[in-house]
Amino acid sequence: MLKNLPQTTQEKIKKIYSPEEWEKIVQGFSQEKRPTTLRVNTIKSSNEEIESVLEEKNIRFEKIPYLSNGYKLLDAKEKDLWNLDIFTSGKIYLQWITSQLTWEIIAKEIKNTDIKVLDLTAAPWGKTSHISALLENNGEIFSNELQMVRREKLKFTIERQWCTNVQIIAGDAKELKNKFEKEYFDIIIADLPCSAEWRINFHNEKSYKFLETSGINKKNYTLQKEILAANIELLKTGGILIYSTCTLDPLENEWIVHFLISNFKNLEVQEIDEYFSQKSIQALSKKWLKSYENYIFNKEVQKAFRILPSIDTEWFFIAKLKKIWTLS
Repeated sequence: MLKNLPQTTQEKIKKIYSPEEWEKIVQGFSQEKRPTTLRVNTIKSSNEEIESVLEEKNIRFEKIPYLSNGYKLLDAKEKDLWNLDIFTSGKIYLQWITSQLTWEIIAKEIKNTDIKVLDLTAAPWGKTSHISALLENNGEIFSNELQMVRREKLKFTIERQWCTNVQIIAGDAKELKNKFEKEYFDIIIADLPCSAEWRINFHNEKSYKFLETSGINKKNYTLQKEILAANIELLKTGGILIYSTCTLDPLENEWIVHFLISNFKNLEVQEIDEYFSQKSIQALSKKWLKSYENYIFNKEVQKAFRILPSIDTEWFFIAKLKKIWTLS
């Protein structure tokens, strides 16, 4: 199955990861389907209630140690939850481990619940409902999604999850500065469009054939830069920008962080080491790339992290930046 993966992709991965990491990645790509993972919706329930229901239904589970409200099902599948009240009433939400990890980082920044949050590109919907739960339905969340079908799915999710502090907006992410005052937001979430190389699955040829498309990474790099550059002025001084993707290409990851701190001198990359201190996540993560091919990144990029694809996790890149002062 490995031989079917485009050679250029294999070569790119091997430039980034060690032989030991490569073996983990191959194992991750070989998974037909990862275990079902979920988040407890703390607006409507608690870890204790969900654990009690799962035990009553003889559904074996494991608490994910580095997530506050995250669980992995050991045997059951998604469909085994569909008819349960905890699912239909929105007491749980099926969400990737890496997506939940983003909000663990954000949670540390919530000193009070009277804050304003902008989710630049809201699909696939879990981000908005998660931060709504962190805020306990206080503050304001503006969840932006341009595509109508995705907006309807987002609307369904936030209603089922009882997220009453969310406003859905439909706009080009590059033009949102025309909708809000400067420095309006305390937190901006930039989980941006990318080449989504997390999809690679040796059991599904369609999941990696798209990698042969010429220029897809450069196209996303350009789009991401445009979106970010257009929205920095909406972030308050002292505000936090979370940048993330679900792809491996440095052009859409380290290069973007390098671009931000090179062009916006009032942005500072923040340490997130503490969130990766537990051994169970250390085995799946690695820090930034110091260089790629002939390009050397700003040393501040070292504060970003990559998550490897594995049996349990998807490919993920995340960086946390703070606006330390306002440009005149």
